[in-house]
Amino acid sequence: MFALAAELLFWVVWDFVLSFVFYFTGALLLYIFSFGKINYSLSPARFLSRQRVRGRSETDKPFLLGFACYIGLLVLAIWLS
Repeated sequence: MFALAAELLFWVVWDFVLSFVFYFTGALLLYIFSFGKINYSLSPARFLSRQRVRGRSETDKPFLLGFACYIGLLVLAIWLS
């Protein structure tokens, strides 16, 4: 029973908190490096109520960019240590 509760807690943390952190970071990086031309919503309500269109979501690009940013920071930290 404890393993099920721990797995459920991990899923909730991963899906809601970390997904939004990755999305927010990616959206912010896109906004900064495009000088405001590419603008994604930064509100959690908009992110959590996303809709899929033809198997893709409008949150895919910022999410993947944010995820890659944190992976890059992790690789940099390991390389510098």
